[in-house]
Amino acid sequence: MRVLITVYPAVAHLYPVVPYAWALQSAGHEVRVASHAGFADTIASTGLVPVALGDAGSPEPRLRDDARQPPTPEDVNAYARALGLSPEEREHWIAFYQWNLNPASDYVRADLPDAPDLVEFARAWRPDLVLWDLVFPAGAVAARAAGAAHGRLLGSNLDYFAFSQERLATHRDAVRDAGLATDPLGDLVRPLAERYGMTVDDELLLGQFTVDPLPKGLSLSTATTKVAVRKVPYTGASVFPRWLYARPQGRPRVALSLGESTRRYVAGDWGRTPKLLAALAELDVEVVATLSPLQLEAVGTLPDNVRAIEWVPLTQLLPTCDVLVHHGGMGTLSSAVAAGIPQLVCDTDDSLLFRPASAAPAEVDSGTYRVGREFGTETGQAAEEAAGWLHPEKNLLATPCASYVTDQGAGVRLDHQKQSVEEIRAEIHRVLSEPAFREAATRLRDTWQAIPSPAEIVPALVALAERRP
Repeated sequence: MRVLITVYPAVAHLYPVVPYAWALQSAGHEVRVASHAGFADTIASTGLVPVALGDAGSPEPRLRDDARQPPTPEDVNAYARALGLSPEEREHWIAFYQWNLNPASDYVRADLPDAPDLVEFARAWRPDLVLWDLVFPAGAVAARAAGAAHGRLLGSNLDYFAFSQERLATHRDAVRDAGLATDPLGDLVRPLAERYGMTVDDELLLGQFTVDPLPKGLSLSTATTKVAVRKVPYTGASVFPRWLYARPQGRPRVALSLGESTRRYVAGDWGRTPKLLAALAELDVEVVATLSPLQLEAVGTLPDNVRAIEWVPLTQLLPTCDVLVHHGGMGTLSSAVAAGIPQLVCDTDDSLLFRPASAAPAEVDSGTYRVGREFGTETGQAAEEAAGWLHPEKNLLATPCASYVTDQGAGVRLDHQKQSVEEIRAEIHRVLSEPAFREAATRLRDTWQAIPSPAEIVPALVALAERRP
């Protein structure tokens, strides 16, 4: 069987699907992974065969001046009212409409070469199955053009797309009466679909099935057909650092990781990093902090018990640690679950809503997101004066991750906005010293290990591919 996988060009999107790709490849199937040409080397580094889309010398669509901006808060709230959403449901809608439609718009554009390149490759290679990243809907168009079965990969995301599409369908009349577009996702996909003579329907937008790696308590309830799979952590391959060989004598090791994606686009860390390090400084622990230079700018002198390193695979680091303090990313959470260690998840009471930075004092920059900026790139530096948006002081998935961990008894929630350094320190000490947290983390690991592995779902994927018309 030939399997084509599409991923958004970021390791936060690639790494979650590597175990699926390798499971299929190891079972004897041909696998290709398609993404922007500038991301091809990263795909190849995982041992998978890349398909380069577009021009490697051109900026990624998200870094272009004409990239889609987040909708205004007024527009977001108008939909929430028309849809009759509860406060919790409103957060799911924000995650879909303000956050995820932006990356979904990047690689479905008919006026850029990436999506047409994908369709033409699929037509020529003739895959039997296309597995497409939740925010890479061009994969569905390519599958239909090639006559292939296709399904979505949630990766490290909740299924905000199906959740929102179902509510839009239920309240279509109310949305129309409010003067709002009744199908924002369909409107994004339609120009590409019509270029190839296709009608936009639910199957094109939501796939024939969905590979869902999230357990009960995390996964959103939707009407989609789901293939349940265990989220096996993959965090890249590199030489195992010698200093990780030996555990510190007589004191615990604490890992601190605040994510990869946000630091690419958002300046600063809202004062969170200095506060966490100050709390850890007075504890008798060894701290390994995976922080970038940008995240460390506001820290000053590192505490003596902290080793800062920009990158080390969590699959190498976490089995040597006693607890993890993190930003509430799904990939990071699953790595801690696999290691069987307790977690302290950084979360706030902020809504996920983006707000224009123009509404804030002129000196505000920390936490500001700007379309067309990625730190460490020439394109990003050139975009410093572009209009910005105030990013809420947390990760997209911080609240569901924090709720899941605390509901399971495997950790606690940290709020840098409300808790003092002393209160944060006391929480870290509590998780380190109370055996109940470690016992709950062990039970949580056992629960996840009972979910089918990527290798175990390969027969189901083959059967789904064989059912295509």
